[in-house]
Amino acid sequence: MAGTEACAVAIALLKEQVARLDGIMRDIDDGRWWPSDAFGHEDAESVTHHAKRIEESVDEIARIVAAMKD
Repeated sequence: MAGTEACAVAIALLKEQVARLDGIMRDIDDGRWWPSDAFGHEDAESVTHHAKRIEESVDEIARIVAAMKD
């Protein structure tokens, strides 16, 4: 039963983070920092760095899920 609870917690956390990222993407508005019309270059390097970290985490989660299917 503990394994089932751990999986439920993990899935809930993933869903929460997906919802947060969705909200952030709406705020970014395709490269513009809302609500200004000015491009947000100032922090683009930092956002890129952290986006790459997210990519690495998503890749690892995908690997784990694929292994569970085997």
